[in-house]
Amino acid sequence: MTNSPTMVASEEHELALLLSGRCRRCAERLPGGTALRGHPCPRCGEQTLPGATDRVVLHELHASQSAVKLWLAVAAVAAGALVASWFPLINSLLIVGALVWLRFTVVKPGLALLTPRRRIVTRWTLRLAAGCFLAVTIIVLELLTLIPAAGALVKTVVSAAEVGGAGLVTRRYLTWQIGREGQGVPVALWEIALLAVAAAVLLTLVAGTVAVVLWILGKLGLLQTQVLGSMPGVKP
Repeated sequence: MTNSPTMVASEEHELALLLSGRCRRCAERLPGGTALRGHPCPRCGEQTLPGATDRVVLHELHASQSAVKLWLAVAAVAAGALVASWFPLINSLLIVGALVWLRFTVVKPGLALLTPRRRIVTRWTLRLAAGCFLAVTIIVLELLTLIPAAGALVKTVVSAAEVGGAGLVTRRYLTWQIGREGQGVPVALWEIALLAVAAAVLLTLVAGTVAVVLWILGKLGLLQTQVLGSMPGVKP
């Protein structure tokens, strides 16, 4: 009985090491896919997750931890948007910050569990998807800035919903890839083809985003002021 808390703490520590992509014994970095495939540590020979049940537990632990971090990001964006939603581009910067947070707290630990080929495909799929999402987000939020009826509450709800939706899709896609890794399913050809489609969509959305931002700055009179101020002898 006295050893029970110690054993529980030890198991939690070992799972935390495996979840971060390290050996549960020597704490050295494991090659991608080692734990989910049940392979031993190449350095010390320690078994990682030899049983299917153990791999399911690691899978579920990553899913639960990523869910908590996602809702923290949603709450932070909602609070920030409620305070500063009246100022152009602030909401978009808040969402960028939330995506960076999710990148380091959710995506990076999940990628450490994957084999190199799947890690590359997953990383670039998420990067391109995040770029497309961010471009659409900037367009929507900055257009709302110019609509008087879209007050702080509306922009707060929209910002939180966008972060929540993007984070949920990211989390489910990463969880799906981790599950496939654990089952030994290879990367499909359609996943690679999807990268090319996402890249084309991203280029189109980036062009649209630049056009919208320039149009908004023009509406605010910032561009006109800068141009007139740069002309000699002309006062804005």
